[in-house]
Amino acid sequence: VLFTIPASKEKKRALINWKEAVKLPWGILLLFGGGLALAEGFKSSGLAVFLGQQLTLLEGVSLVVLLLVIIAGVNFLTEITSNIATTAMILPVLAPLAVGLDVHPFTLMVGASVAASCAFMLPVATPPNAVVFGSGYLKIPDMVRTGVWLNLMSIICLTMVVYWVLPYLWGFDLAVFPAELKNRIN
Repeated sequence: VLFTIPASKEKKRALINWKEAVKLPWGILLLFGGGLALAEGFKSSGLAVFLGQQLTLLEGVSLVVLLLVIIAGVNFLTEITSNIATTAMILPVLAPLAVGLDVHPFTLMVGASVAASCAFMLPVATPPNAVVFGSGYLKIPDMVRTGVWLNLMSIICLTMVVYWVLPYLWGFDLAVFPAELKNRIN
């Protein structure tokens, strides 16, 4: 389609020609497409709902440990799917989970949303990773070697910030699900 659309009225040239199309980073585009396909597979197969049900097994666990598990899970899940696909898949699971566990949904959902952007090991994880990988200066083993440590640090830091700092800044009790939101989710 881009080969046939004119760039402007004055120029008789298409938006893109074959020489320019060959230079596009098709590997990165395929990685993102694969990540989005994986996320859709999670949803359509029922795996996302299954994961949410399995998380209710953590009901007796302290909130900080639950938050750590969710943040770590999302962080490593987003290594194989795009961050947008991961959040689109996991947030609908976390809202009912927050109701079931009677915790504020911000606690779980903010942690998961930010964790999806804190993946540093693979090119498909976040757009900046793909850009760095696409430059050709780094190979996947280089990214994994450094990225695993960055992931671990981000998991610990994010858990502490969401558990101790976020409730103070936003003024909510993380251990209580707001009554006005229960009607919207159920």
